[in-house]
Parts: sequence; C-alpha cells; structure tokens
Amino acid sequence: MHPSIVPFETLQQLCRPGENPRRATVEAWAKREGILYRYDGKGGIFTTIEAVNVALGVAAANDDRAAYEPDII
Repeated sequence: MHPSIVPFETLQQLCRPGENPRRATVEAWAKREGILYRYDGKGGIFTTIEAVNVALGVAAANDDRAAYEPDII
C-alpha cells in the first residue's frame, strides 16, 4: 500500500482507540471531522494523509505556498 494512504484499520483506531468500530461508526466520525474518504471494496473506507491534515487544519486544501519562491526581493 502507498505510504500516503490511511487504511480502514488505522481510521478505526483514530476513531475509537483500542476498539474495532464498525464501518458506519468510522464513516460517521470521518464525516463529522470533515475527512474526505473513499470505499475500499473490502468493507471499509480509506483516505490519504493529506485529507486528514486538511481536516485537522494542518494544511489547506489548496496550499500552493510551495509554488512561490521565498526569496523575492
């Protein structure tokens, strides 16, 4: 699996640490938190680290700061 993918099992632990919540519970949690996700075809959902960061406010959805050179004089 690609390292930037957050699989269902990880989302379960983020949703309710130490438990194994059902998909419906994890989906409801992801919706409440504003985390975009997709269905994985195995009875779960998945997302990306970037989507989690955006939901947490760590990064903007269209953060284009890297497109500009910092040394403008």
